Amino acid sequence: MMAKRLLLGSFAAIAVAVVAVLSWSIWPSTVDRQSPDPAVSLLNAPLGERGSLQEGYFEYADNRLHYVEAGQGETIVFLHGFPSSWFSFLRQVDYFKSDYRVVAIDGLGAGKSDAPTDERDYKLEAMAEHLAALLDELGTQQAHIVGHDWGSAFAIGFAQRYPERVLSVTGLSAPAINASLHALETDPSARKSAGYVERFKQANPPLLVLLGTADTIYDGAYRPLVEAGKLTSEEGDLFRAATSDPKRTNAHINWYRANLPHPDDLAEVDFWPSRNARVTMPALYIWGNDDPIFNQTALDRLMGLSDKPKLLTLPDIGHWPHVREAEIVNSAIRTHIEAASVNAGAD
Repeated sequence: MMAKRLLLGSFAAIAVAVVAVLSWSIWPSTVDRQSPDPAVSLLNAPLGERGSLQEGYFEYADNRLHYVEAGQGETIVFLHGFPSSWFSFLRQVDYFKSDYRVVAIDGLGAGKSDAPTDERDYKLEAMAEHLAALLDELGTQQAHIVGHDWGSAFAIGFAQRYPERVLSVTGLSAPAINASLHALETDPSARKSAGYVERFKQANPPLLVLLGTADTIYDGAYRPLVEAGKLTSEEGDLFRAATSDPKRTNAHINWYRANLPHPDDLAEVDFWPSRNARVTMPALYIWGNDDPIFNQTALDRLMGLSDKPKLLTLPDIGHWPHVREAEIVNSAIRTHIEAASVNAGAD
């Protein structure tokens, strides 16, 4: 009888634990908006009371984006990738803020932006509408758009979708979504290298905890940058903190779920904004030749879809060129956007 009661008690405890885990995993992720972003505080600290980076929030279609901004002049918008936040462009924000108005955005599911549970909110069309509305809110009719990884796919796609809003576009380490899907459709090697995407899409918060994903993200993406002296240990700690919440990481994976179907299920509607959408403004594409995500078929397609493309390939560099070779990348971006400026050629 005692053994039976102990067994029943164990089952009850397990049931309670399962319910608690499930309830936690589906409960919406929240973010502290009362405290300043520690990354902003870090970059502003050397300036004391003259700290120039300011934080803002902008709500559209019931979702709120967090962004930081500084400087005056033509606007440069920075769009980060996965798994990261606006802070991945810290070297670019710090470099360009003296001569431009810089705006670095936390995408949905990242940083201090909302992390909605509905995958439809992460569709590139929905996020592009949100970005266009944010530009309106900022009083910016046209901007230079710079993106890395998923942010690159978003930046180039935004330039294809809203060409009248974009002076120039810079994509680092990833092509436009219509170029990527073309590669998945036609190149077996692209399918093989993109196999990780389907694994990502199967994730959930308890599984991410069980697999120690927070440590995996830090060890794979950020620890090498700290050990190479490209990030300080304090900066590395901020990246670790920004990517350590399994519910927000799971929400961020919705970028994949919403926009990258299984290669066997590709449909014409997936080629956002369309299969043959072109990049009509000056475009700069930056790759590291050791980038495991690089695919020649996708790059060739992207170059073919671009009216005014330039390509910068960095030797012995992987997926983080703007951190690994910040000076080279910053100089290339400056030259690119100066040539595309509304004041280019003015006396």
